[in-house]
Amino acid sequence: MKKKILILCKTDLNRDPRVLKQIESLHSIYSLTCVGTGRSLHIGVENDLDLFNLDGRSASSNRITQITKLVTKQYKSLYWSKNNNYVYTSLAKNTYDIIICNETESLPIAHRIAKKNNTPIYCDLHEYYMDDKKTGSFSKAQQQYEKWMFTNHLTYVKHFTTVSPQIIDLYKEQFNINCSLLDNACRFYDLSPRATSKENIRIISHGAAIPARRLELMIEAVSSLSNNYILDLYLMDNNPTYKQHLIQLTENNNQVSILDAIPFKEIQKTINQYDIGLYLLFPTHLNNTYALPNKIFEFIQGRVAIVIGPTPAMSDLVLEYELGLVSEDFSAKSLAKAIQKMSVSKIDQYKKNTNLAAQERNSEKNIEQIQEIISNLL
Repeated sequence: MKKKILILCKTDLNRDPRVLKQIESLHSIYSLTCVGTGRSLHIGVENDLDLFNLDGRSASSNRITQITKLVTKQYKSLYWSKNNNYVYTSLAKNTYDIIICNETESLPIAHRIAKKNNTPIYCDLHEYYMDDKKTGSFSKAQQQYEKWMFTNHLTYVKHFTTVSPQIIDLYKEQFNINCSLLDNACRFYDLSPRATSKENIRIISHGAAIPARRLELMIEAVSSLSNNYILDLYLMDNNPTYKQHLIQLTENNNQVSILDAIPFKEIQKTINQYDIGLYLLFPTHLNNTYALPNKIFEFIQGRVAIVIGPTPAMSDLVLEYELGLVSEDFSAKSLAKAIQKMSVSKIDQYKKNTNLAAQERNSEKNIEQIQEIISNLL
């Protein structure tokens, strides 16, 4: 009889690469129950559930209650909302051999379920969420609440993973937690670099439309270059107002287009049609400063040259494999300078290097690592 594993994450599992990687690693060996805000839609999942409900957060009366509890440090009452209690009671009637908890927001639920049968928890922290990344009057209070979720629910956690060496160091320094490295490498795609045309150098950037990412700077950088440089920005609809602002900003710009988000399973193949992958991640907080996000690995598997800002973990990867250039700072001028430094022959060389990196930096090693973690815990 297969061992039972519960996977928890407050995300849409069908669009969460790290959770999908866990499912791909384990579905043929174990019986999986997966719980998120949206189902994984993976055929190997025995119980695919969308129990987490985030809709109630925006109601004004509910929001006032939440803020009151937050500033008065009523953390238990704040966390154990009607929905979180529902998730717990729906799952607690079953027994599991291991719980995989993703990020910190579902950790109290995992802890309460684990307590019933002394079940070991593997916590994939993903990134570093205990930093004051929010702005406004209640940001410090929110930071303390996130620390409460983490530090008060570690009894049954037997293994931690996170995304970059720098974030491993942060967890050790701040919480004396030992994490192993599980990066965001995506699966291997059997693609080849396309030859770069001097007349039409195509640049791609993709992801969330978030004002804090200051996407205007990428638009400004490319717009300052000659007309043979073209930027396509594929953006999600998570902030329609900001996305509409960018559309209006580029309305008469023949070099920049704002496009709809790429379907998750088509990201790498779409990237492969371009020459340069462009990404700026501003160091607005510790997590951004030390991040090693999916995007950099999607560029690698898409076989494009890479231009990024000086984010340490990403810079280390780009320079190690000679995948592209790192700008001197996060300004539009510096970014444009880095792009312009790349001759067509140099772009093609960087593409060849990403082709080699794609053989090494893919999710096959991650899958083996996840299987080993679960096997050891069992």
